Amino acid sequence: MDSISRPLRIYSDNSAAVFMAKNNKSESRSKHIDIKYLAIRERVKKGKVVIEHISTELMLADPLTKGMPLKNFKNHVARMGISPMM
Repeated sequence: MDSISRPLRIYSDNSAAVFMAKNNKSESRSKHIDIKYLAIRERVKKGKVVIEHISTELMLADPLTKGMPLKNFKNHVARMGISPMM
């Protein structure tokens, strides 16, 4: 039962991962991960998923996954629309 009417957008700051997901080409060095990308490639081809490259500075999930300088953290949090409670 697939009730999603528009494609899921996935943003990545890894240009190699974006390339491999969008294209049916890969280098011999990446053969070990090709199996993992087949499902994504299929969904990209069918238009169910759209993968886009985004700069690291714009990755809103980064403060939740890695440490960063306080200024960068505050900028990310502000872009998420989160404000201090006090």
